[in-house]
Amino acid sequence: MFVAGVDGCRAGWVAFKVEIPSLATSVELVDVPKLLKSRPNDVLSLAIDIPIGLLDYSRACDKAARKLLGQPRGTSVFAAPCRAALAAASHAGASALNREKTTRGLSQQAWGIAPKIKQVDDSISSECQVWAFEVHPEVCFWALNQRRAMKHNKKTAEGAKERVVLLRRVFPQIDRHLANRPRRVGADDLLDAAAAAWTALRLHQRQAECVCSPEVDQKGLAVTIYY
Repeated sequence: MFVAGVDGCRAGWVAFKVEIPSLATSVELVDVPKLLKSRPNDVLSLAIDIPIGLLDYSRACDKAARKLLGQPRGTSVFAAPCRAALAAASHAGASALNREKTTRGLSQQAWGIAPKIKQVDDSISSECQVWAFEVHPEVCFWALNQRRAMKHNKKTAEGAKERVVLLRRVFPQIDRHLANRPRRVGADDLLDAAAAAWTALRLHQRQAECVCSPEVDQKGLAVTIYY
């Protein structure tokens, strides 16, 4: 039995797994849509770094996460697209659809992860949300760091170092996992997945919190971010 944190990467999806009750850790590439559609019996909790639940207006959880993190880390919380924008063939088309529905365009960053948002949105149901949840790694690190945001951008050497120092406290093998991570998995991807896994463990232990009260989208999905 295990819990896991999952982050998108060039290789697809990377999972940082924590065995229950031993707390042994491992890293592997996974098929998130398949996990959501046919939950394996050994998955206890899955924390996914992707927007879950899409609205035709600004999500309260995105605003709450930005406020919680402050600047500059709050800029890492992209406004999630509306569901209609995911069907667009180009950023320009998606941005136009998003503006039509929400009165605002779609950032390049949000468009960059739109295929993965769609993978999850096409696969998840409200029943999945008993065990599968949205997280944002910077919010997870904020919680792990005694509710203080990270000082440095995650893609800098300083940013990687401060995140590794935090994760060593809960996952002592983090350095080994970094050194032996799968191909096309960035160091920041693995660290984000590990931070998500810490929240997955908190979810399993019923210790997790969310940034705001959940909204509900047209599919009946709860819309909030856990940490």
